[in-house]
Amino acid sequence: MSVPVPNLDDRSFADLVAGARERIQQIAPEWTDLSVHDPGITIVEAFAYLTDTLMYRLNRVPDKLYAVYLNLLGTSLYPPSTAETMLEFSRSSATGTTAGQEIRIPRGTQVSCPPGVPGSPQPVFTTTAAATLAPGESSVLVPAADVTMYDAVPIGSGTGRPGQSFVIPNAPIVSGAGLAIAVEVPAGTRLSSGEAVLVDGKPFRYCREVEAFADARPGEMPVRIDRSAGVAVFAWWDEESRTRTETGQGPLVPGAGAEVRAWYRSGGGSGGNVGAGQLTVLRSPVPGAKVTNPEPATGGRDGESLENALRRAPQDFQARDRAVTVRDYEVLARRHGGVGRARAFTRKDLWAFARPGEVEIVLVPFVPGGGAGAAQPLRAADLMSHARDEVRIEVEQYLRRRSTVGAEPVVRWGLYKQVLVDARIVVRPDEDAEAVKSRIVGRLSEGISPLSPDSSSYGSGFGKPLRVSNLYRAMEEAEPGVQYVDRVRLEVDKVPDSDAVSLVQSEGQDKTWFVAQGGTLFRTTNAADGWEACADFGDPSDGDQAEETVRAIAPFRSPAPGRVGPERHPGMVAVSTVTGTGSRIYLSEDLGESWRKAAELGFVVADLCWVDRQGEPLLLLAGERGLYELPMSQGAIPVQNVVDTSQPDRGFYAVDALVDVRGRTGVVVAAEASAGVWLSPDAGTADSFKQVKAAGEDIRCMTIQYDGGASYVWLGRAVPEGAGTGCLRLKIDELGRTDFDESFMNSWEQFSTGWTGGSCWGVHVMGDAAYAATQSGGVLRLQLGQASAQWSVPDVNCNLPLRDRTRFEPVRSVSGAILGGKPVVLAAGPKGVYRSWDNAVQWESCTRRMVEDVVTLPDTWLFCSGEHRIEVVHGNG
Repeated sequence: MSVPVPNLDDRSFADLVAGARERIQQIAPEWTDLSVHDPGITIVEAFAYLTDTLMYRLNRVPDKLYAVYLNLLGTSLYPPSTAETMLEFSRSSATGTTAGQEIRIPRGTQVSCPPGVPGSPQPVFTTTAAATLAPGESSVLVPAADVTMYDAVPIGSGTGRPGQSFVIPNAPIVSGAGLAIAVEVPAGTRLSSGEAVLVDGKPFRYCREVEAFADARPGEMPVRIDRSAGVAVFAWWDEESRTRTETGQGPLVPGAGAEVRAWYRSGGGSGGNVGAGQLTVLRSPVPGAKVTNPEPATGGRDGESLENALRRAPQDFQARDRAVTVRDYEVLARRHGGVGRARAFTRKDLWAFARPGEVEIVLVPFVPGGGAGAAQPLRAADLMSHARDEVRIEVEQYLRRRSTVGAEPVVRWGLYKQVLVDARIVVRPDEDAEAVKSRIVGRLSEGISPLSPDSSSYGSGFGKPLRVSNLYRAMEEAEPGVQYVDRVRLEVDKVPDSDAVSLVQSEGQDKTWFVAQGGTLFRTTNAADGWEACADFGDPSDGDQAEETVRAIAPFRSPAPGRVGPERHPGMVAVSTVTGTGSRIYLSEDLGESWRKAAELGFVVADLCWVDRQGEPLLLLAGERGLYELPMSQGAIPVQNVVDTSQPDRGFYAVDALVDVRGRTGVVVAAEASAGVWLSPDAGTADSFKQVKAAGEDIRCMTIQYDGGASYVWLGRAVPEGAGTGCLRLKIDELGRTDFDESFMNSWEQFSTGWTGGSCWGVHVMGDAAYAATQSGGVLRLQLGQASAQWSVPDVNCNLPLRDRTRFEPVRSVSGAILGGKPVVLAAGPKGVYRSWDNAVQWESCTRRMVEDVVTLPDTWLFCSGEHRIEVVHGNG
């Protein structure tokens, strides 16, 4: 069989002549004689013949030579990536002679799997750090990778000439850290700290690895390394740069007779992705110890094939080593072996908190066997387990070195929304129903996948909604044996469809709300058309077995539009959760995309509030043991702000902040046990609170209203039973001029007329109306500005869930916004989140788990497949 000949350009002689004639007509319309008798056409045909001959010869250049040309341009095969895991070393016998002894685990200890199929290769993992199992300790975790480590391996001696190259044995070298080249220098050479190492008593100077020798700084020794081929190349000179080099201003090379050594790791590959508990055989002796891997090893990827390198080379050549466009960022990010897909966004186009120049790069991890034609669909948990933080950091550092001046790359792992397809399909009587089902499930899993390219699938685009209508192509049009599709629905894995609480709007980010269900925090970025689980606090998969329930959510709120006030921090969000022993505080600076645990307290924190002090955000915590403030610095500890000096540990249910007309910040807190309300005119600092409402009423919620130059504090009353007493409102003009006397304490407005909802669990003021979340009356609405304002009660047929014929299910929180000049109101309760577009008259559920039309996504998210439920039945013929 002959070797297939590549056809790089399939145009024939006639095509070339025809193309030239079309071009003549466009640029030289006065040239009218295009027949073969025209001398100009004769010249065109002569050049067409020469071009055809050139293409004939070019099409016979073998792919390997093409790869050599690309390598000369700086494109080389990607090396393999290594699988990594944590090995758990424990004592082989807790009662033996080693029970009280120290066990040392040296760096380079090798561990493998038990013998498998004869002749099949077994991955060998090597510890990349030393560890000690101290007396009294039962186990210790040690990082390990599927590599063989080589330290200070001699690879040759220098000649002092430009362009020296050295072959590194045992190639390919795995991608990532662990590679260093050092060159011997004369004894007594002065080198800075960290620049040199002693090997066999000789000083060696580390070289700096560069992508191009133009990146080298004066006086340093740059080296380019081809990890796949195992070749290290030093800088070339020309006559002009020779003088600069001799004076220490140009790049240096190994001198004559100077020894060159290499530190590196070889191995890697997808074979190292072993399951949990598989690495149990100690290949290096560690007396008194046994070993296993509690978690599976991830990150292993085979070296790039020549075919794939040829496909990506044109894109790679265009991007080269500078990131200018978003496409450049994507191409450069995909160079890392741990990245399966990348997408770049101009961050300011997506997020209100973004700084100018930020570019957000979203990575999808490489998952072995998870691409096109995968046997099993990719789950969100599979993708998260392969998203290693060290890969993200390496990509971010790589892009920072290549981004343009003023651009700031922000790299993060992708977030995923898992959906499954529920369908009933009717096929012909002679069709194999199971075979049809298997093909359809496979096609759906491949189409709804984060690793499929945007252009090839209906369920793989960043932020692209998944429509039921698009699924018919995968189930009906692609299967000739299908008579018709009887039913198609999409089931979303996680939605806040029960026990929804703490519904709050994110000011500054249009159409964005947060809501909690148990320990899961949900966010919508499209006014409740779709919800995504952006955090799962207390998830056992993160190693924390404590059960947590979200109690309060607090996005940073800016002052009223047009009002002078503190700095805005639109990306800041805080969450308090309740555990068995108290509360935990979590913070996000990117509107819920990522989180960190900021504090853990031994009491329950009931409410949160942000204030700004001298341009720095500060979080106030209202809980069972008082009011605390938490700075945003890493490792900060909550500090108590005493509200009531007569009872320093008085507990509080609610806290909120307001900004008066002159930009001064006040803080309001409502005490537990019906003990009253306090106001601080000085941003909630200690000993600045004054009581503004006497004890006697149970206040569980509050909100702030701005109307012109005035600020209003709204309170919601709770009652043990009965119809309830509604809400209160206090007007504040200027905090600095307010006299906190008895007349001020008695200036609360009463809004009780028409109230029939029992306890008030939430208040929201929007435009000229107030909305209240109630225990039994649904969402009540109050039209403001009227002489005798009265709460309007919703009709029992408004579609809010009912407990019986006359009472609604409790509404735990209410929020809203003006969108396109039209008010939208959201309400959360035991049956999920409901939405109204007509001032709380009629409602619709917006947290359905089963969807029959479309499931939406935020711009930076992707879909992944669940366990599709496909029922295939035979028709009547």
